[in-house]
Amino acid sequence: MSIVPGDFSRFAINQITTPSLSLAEAVDTYARHGARGIGVWNQYLDGIAPAAAGRLIRDAGLFVPCLCTTAWVNLADPLAHAAAIDENRRRLDAAHDLGAACLVVVPGGLATGEKDIGAARSRVADALAELLPHARAAGVALGLEPLHPMFAADRSCLNTFRHCLDLVEVMGAGTGIVADVYHCWWDPDFAAGLKAAGAARILTFHLCDWLVPTRDVYQDRGMVGEGVIDIAFYRRLLDELAYDGPFEIEIFSKLDWWTRDAAETTRISLERCEPFVAPRAQAAVCG
Repeated sequence: MSIVPGDFSRFAINQITTPSLSLAEAVDTYARHGARGIGVWNQYLDGIAPAAAGRLIRDAGLFVPCLCTTAWVNLADPLAHAAAIDENRRRLDAAHDLGAACLVVVPGGLATGEKDIGAARSRVADALAELLPHARAAGVALGLEPLHPMFAADRSCLNTFRHCLDLVEVMGAGTGIVADVYHCWWDPDFAAGLKAAGAARILTFHLCDWLVPTRDVYQDRGMVGEGVIDIAFYRRLLDELAYDGPFEIEIFSKLDWWTRDAAETTRISLERCEPFVAPRAQAAVCG
């Protein structure tokens, strides 16, 4: 057993970091290496009831910062849209049974044949408003994650921190921000947005790095410290905001880390963050 030293009580590993592992394998691997949480993906719940999965996770001493992700709601066909809303209600219920704090919102980009991104964004806002009463009843926040604008057409038309925060401010209780340095580091308003959001509205903070060169903009992300993002700056900023929520290591890496042994990837993920797990007690900080 290899345990990385340090206080990882706020650190989770998102399952996409080790996609070859089943939920049970990921829980065991993360716990053995010293992580204290697991970000769960919906597809890994196939064949296991969310309540049973939640017990498995809690019995290993792990917390669940999030369930990833919503089904895409940006569908122009009314029947398909209604089916997506129903599916997202089921995912909110699954998040509740898991003990997840939030369901990460990735709503889709433009509908098929659509070119009006304003209409797409309005449709997403309407869908979130429709889901919000169910989210509140389930005790699971809708976690709006700004995705890099390279994904605006296909994966998500929620692309800036300010846009997501505006929606959170309008919708109120039962919503919050999922901040990911990979998606937001380029945004001139990212730091100001974190300050405007305040600690209470940041639900979880995703960690990885932007490589130069990036060989695949979706699935070639680096470990903390491998790329050009000033992650230490954001950790200092979050400390100044008194953010005490989770940090979530989330590495999409089909060309490197996904090809390695999952236990090695887990160990290195934590080692790269180990100098920064207790920033108030150390000079160097990371987020």
